[in-house]
Amino acid sequence: MSEEKVFRLGVRPPLEVVDKLPTPEEVFNIPKLTTWNLFAKVLGPAVIALGAAIGSGEWLMGPSVAALYGLFLFWLVIPGAFLQTVFNVSFSRVTLATGEPPITYFTRAKPGPILWVWVLLILVWGQLVWPGWASAAATGLGAMILGRIPGAADAVFVRLLGTALFIICLIICLFGHKIERTLEIVMWACVIFVLVALIFVVAPLSVTGEALSEMARGIVSFGYMPKGVDIFLVAGWWAYIAYATGNNFIIGNFYRDKGYGMSYLVGYIPAIIGGKKTPVSPIGKTFKITPENLVTWKRWMRILYYDQWGIFFTGALLGMFLPSLIIRSLVPVGTKLPAWGIAAHMSEAFAAKVGPWGFYFICLIGFLILFSTQLQVVDVLMRNTVDLIWSVSEKARKIAKEDIRVLYYSLFIIYIIWASIAFWLEQPLVLLLLGANAANLGGVFSVPLTMYMNKQLPKELRPGAWEYVVLVIFWISCIFFFVAMILGQVFGIKIF
Repeated sequence: MSEEKVFRLGVRPPLEVVDKLPTPEEVFNIPKLTTWNLFAKVLGPAVIALGAAIGSGEWLMGPSVAALYGLFLFWLVIPGAFLQTVFNVSFSRVTLATGEPPITYFTRAKPGPILWVWVLLILVWGQLVWPGWASAAATGLGAMILGRIPGAADAVFVRLLGTALFIICLIICLFGHKIERTLEIVMWACVIFVLVALIFVVAPLSVTGEALSEMARGIVSFGYMPKGVDIFLVAGWWAYIAYATGNNFIIGNFYRDKGYGMSYLVGYIPAIIGGKKTPVSPIGKTFKITPENLVTWKRWMRILYYDQWGIFFTGALLGMFLPSLIIRSLVPVGTKLPAWGIAAHMSEAFAAKVGPWGFYFICLIGFLILFSTQLQVVDVLMRNTVDLIWSVSEKARKIAKEDIRVLYYSLFIIYIIWASIAFWLEQPLVLLLLGANAANLGGVFSVPLTMYMNKQLPKELRPGAWEYVVLVIFWISCIFFFVAMILGQVFGIKIF
């Protein structure tokens, strides 16, 4: 292939250069991009991420922090969500320009895939391998079945429910043209139901003026940190304020599979029932820098902004503030929520205020939130691992006979077996905090890699200088919270 037909991006094989960047109309088979089909067909990857975010930081760790320390720590929420959203846009930009998800194009950085494959696998599996979300979802489901908060004596029952939920996750991912689209549909339904239920039913019946006042003061209490704070909890909460801090790059695969930008020409992971074998290129593609293509590029970037700032950022703020306001209104400051029943505890407190129906209603909300989170988490773990292997191993592609589904579903089954065993190792909150703090570690590597790869793009496609400044601030925050957690948990050195 001649030099004019390729673009050298990092140290791996170059990208093929095509004449034309596909337009949104071509990708989504629509005559014109309207507000209706923007929501019905075009937006969506951010909803998948938001569905998982609400289930981890917002529904579990946020309420834990609010109950224990009150709402004065919530000055961290807006900057946390802002920093994560800028990071999301930054790594997604490279995917739109190349068709490669972050876990693939990160291996293009020096010294090359021999190092980065192992680093990335450790970061992704270190965060997502723990089945804490399924444990928490099973606790909520168990509460509905038992009519009370499950205790230590119900641990076996809860763990068996968790295993059953994993199998249901697999069944859901068997269906659809694209697995990504199936997840979108599930997440749209769950997120809309949860936000409507919290805003129009739970909040009006529970939120107090005192909690609202405390939240307002907390938002502007910059720098406040209570003495002797549990840094393991707070660092984990910071990581999951919007999604997973430095490991947010794991959602970039959804933009590839959705078909944003050059991703349309690269391929996607199809479902086994309803989908068909689809070629997935191990190497991305890019486009010639022409006036026509740059106009189309700006349109794609606007769509990305709508998805990230309109859905992800806004939804993350609502998802974090609402459950924490509710739990702060229901329990006194200093309450340590039970490790086996964070979500179920909220159900019991709400029922004491509105009647028995409140217990089951909150349990239903919590179950839907946490189950949808686990569905997304296990898919993200599978698709990132599979995309990484697919991009660097010709042998793996030959074994799978060029059908990426073989790797995806084989790995899915292996994970279910592991997760069913891991249920017996720890309590849900501890499992979630392990993953959350691993996400802070991920930022130590992923943020500089994202900045480096953006710098490798043609100058017309690169971000403005302000974005690099924000990314550096985000990188420092990831390092700070991870180091603080290590000092506190490993060495007993408290910095607060």
